[in-house]
Order: sequence, then structure tokens, then C-alpha cells
Amino acid sequence: MALDDQRDKIIGHLELLNKQVARQNSLWRMLLVGVIYGIGFFVGSAVIATILLGILGPWFAQIGWIRTAFEVGYGLIH
Repeated sequence: MALDDQRDKIIGHLELLNKQVARQNSLWRMLLVGVIYGIGFFVGSAVIATILLGILGPWFAQIGWIRTAFEVGYGLIH
């Protein structure tokens, strides 16, 4: 009798796990997760690039073609 109860509990848990896996592997959920991770990657990369350029900016300003490009862009704005 106890084995039958345990078997029924195991089958019930396996059915629950199968439903959860099916929900997690649905197309819409994977699409949503992909979009969220993509946006997070983009924002994180922009933050890291901004910090690095802020720290390394004076070093980059010593490179001639970068300084020239910056001056041309600054002249176009003003």
C-alpha cells in the first residue's frame, strides 16, 4: 500500500514538473527572456563603455585623428 502511495506521489510530481518545463520552454517566454537579456546587455555595455571612455578619455585625446574628428564634430555642432 505504501509503495502505491509513493508511486502516485512521484507521478504527481513528475506531471507537475513536466507542466513547469513546458511553460518555461514556451516560445513567448523564451522571446521575452531574450528581449530582456538583450536590453540588459545593451545598457550594461553602454555603461561600461561610458566609464572606460571617461577614464581613458585623456589618453585617447592625445591620438591625432581622434582629436581632429572631435574638433570637426564640435565645430559642426557650434
